[in-house]
Amino acid sequence: MNIKIYCLPGTMCDQRLWQACMTYLPENVELIHIAIPVEKSINAIVTALEQKLPVGKINLAGFSLGGYIASAFALKYPDKINKLLLISNMSYLLPAAELKERSRTIAYLKLHGYSGIPTKRITALLHSSKHNNQEIISCIRAMDIALGKETLIHQLTVTTQRENLLVKLPTLAIPIQFLIGDNDSLVKLTRIADILTQSTLISLTTLVDTGHMLPLEQPEKCADHMIRFFIE
Repeated sequence: MNIKIYCLPGTMCDQRLWQACMTYLPENVELIHIAIPVEKSINAIVTALEQKLPVGKINLAGFSLGGYIASAFALKYPDKINKLLLISNMSYLLPAAELKERSRTIAYLKLHGYSGIPTKRITALLHSSKHNNQEIISCIRAMDIALGKETLIHQLTVTTQRENLLVKLPTLAIPIQFLIGDNDSLVKLTRIADILTQSTLISLTTLVDTGHMLPLEQPEKCADHMIRFFIE
């Protein structure tokens, strides 16, 4: 049986986010990259996705920003979801430090333009063991260059102010799994752990020695967990 998994990327990520994972999946499993629609709000993005995705229940995976959007989609269209995988995201408000960083970035972009993602930002998203991994770093830079300044301004402006969707997820009658790196500076594992007691359908898996860019840092393990969650 062929299995399709629809995948939403993170900020300044494209289909290359999933390519390494795909090499570890069996031939009957297809990852289908869905670009984040250019809309004026998260709610409008979710509505646009509903029009793009196929009729019937789907398997949905979201990474980082894509995880938050996937949660919003599942809450608005619960009958459309078979299973929901949230990677490197806790469907929560952004940390204060991240909000400040984004505010500074938007202001800088409008004044000076965009010369690409800084190395300091890349290393902040990776586990220390991957700081010199040029394959991962090059992939992040390539995705960033391809999407460019306007996409970055749009994604930062439209998706920064978020509500706490985490507390709403236990109301969904669908299997939900969080897949998080143990060194992800943008996710608080304790917050996710707090809601596990509220629904037997929600689970949490952590990958050791892994930062925020989990599909690039641990593609084999990411693929393995996709197989376990969506197929087995």
